Amino acid sequence: MSQKQKQNLMLLVLVLTGLNMRPLLTSVGPLLPQLRLASGMSFTVAALLTALPVIAMGVLALAGGWIDRHISERNSVALSLLMIAIGALLRETAPHSGILLCSALLGGIGIGIVQAIMPTVIKRLFHQRMPQVMGLWSAALMGGGGLGAAITPWLTQHSSVWYHALAWWALPALIALIGWWPQSKTLAQPTHAAASVPLQVHITPRAWTLGLYFGLINGGYASLIAWLPPYYIQLGASAQASGTLLALMTVGQTAGALLLPIFARRQDRRRLLFFALALQLAGFCGFIMLPLSQPVLWALLCGVGLGGAFPLCLVLALDHSPHPAIAGRLVAFMQGIGFIVAGLSPFLSGVLRSLSGDFLLDWALHALCVVGLMLLTLRFIPARYPHEWRTLSTTFQKP
Repeated sequence: MSQKQKQNLMLLVLVLTGLNMRPLLTSVGPLLPQLRLASGMSFTVAALLTALPVIAMGVLALAGGWIDRHISERNSVALSLLMIAIGALLRETAPHSGILLCSALLGGIGIGIVQAIMPTVIKRLFHQRMPQVMGLWSAALMGGGGLGAAITPWLTQHSSVWYHALAWWALPALIALIGWWPQSKTLAQPTHAAASVPLQVHITPRAWTLGLYFGLINGGYASLIAWLPPYYIQLGASAQASGTLLALMTVGQTAGALLLPIFARRQDRRRLLFFALALQLAGFCGFIMLPLSQPVLWALLCGVGLGGAFPLCLVLALDHSPHPAIAGRLVAFMQGIGFIVAGLSPFLSGVLRSLSGDFLLDWALHALCVVGLMLLTLRFIPARYPHEWRTLSTTFQKP
């Protein structure tokens, strides 16, 4: 088999794996009213079904250095896919708040490990077309989220017991595991020296800036996948219609994740990030002011903006170092802090919903955050990256 064929097969496996990174989160939203009624969960506790996996993603991203030193990339991804499958299968049982939260946490740990590993793998294997492959990986994440939102209500209608629909998402995780195991057999591993690099990027201000930036962007996504269906159900939409709207948002995300990185031919990512943020702002303002007028438009605008910003953020962090291992640690730290911040977002949204009786205050808060992110984008000047690189080099060369 030629090298090109091997790379194409790895791309296919990456897509299959990426499709499993979001259904655990997005499949809950369309069924949330039924889950709350069956389990007795409040809005605040229900928010943990999204918040816990996202926070787990952050914690596991911060633990990426330990994982690199003790578990191979191949075994880490395989175990993670198995955890995602088990997390989904736990939902086969009667809806109980404790079991649902355990499934969310277990799946979130698996997702977090994969997301911490894949940027390093992509930079090492696809260095020449890294932005495009990162966009493909991100599009797979977003596409999987859309499938979770759109197909779960349909599965509910065709299941003997409605909550069994949530357990079907174990199947694609097992398929991805079957594809990953043989294809990753020849996966090049990082050198021992690279794998033993201590995680000390936390002493650099830029790492924290990237973490906050990534977290606030994904906080908008986390709140939308948790509360957009309940928001429109509250406005009179059906579970299927609200799930379809969330699926359309993820279609926009997939398109944004695929298309925006194609234009990332220059190292300065600020124009594309500004464009992505402007789309998000327009979408949130639409949900606030004209929610029933053009809901599909607002969902697509938010989706394209969120989907495009995700891979651009990963590429932005990878730009700071030419060394895959160091760049991977910076991305892991950014995702770690970012997902912890993002995980607090749906929980805060649930609190605001309980206090105000609707979600308008939450959408307004996210719109304000987008404005702040636009100002923060001005700080990412490529000419200053060499200074950041010297700081990181010094940090990572310490014993």
